[in-house]
Amino acid sequence: MIGIVDRIEDGKIAVIKIRGGGELLIPVKNLPLKVYEGACLDICMSLDRKEETKQRKKIKDLQEDLLKRNAKK
Repeated sequence: MIGIVDRIEDGKIAVIKIRGGGELLIPVKNLPLKVYEGACLDICMSLDRKEETKQRKKIKDLQEDLLKRNAKK
């Protein structure tokens, strides 16, 4: 996926227009390189199964906690 840095807002958020439609808003601090308006980026994404498992457990634990709280009422 190719993206073009359209602008950087307040020096903090990169607004990246995706070729073919859409846009991404990414904190500049999260980008692995120094970007500037007009920069073309090759954007690659991949699934992180390990992080997904952690998030699912966190959500499940929160849901169980909420159910326990409601059961006590």
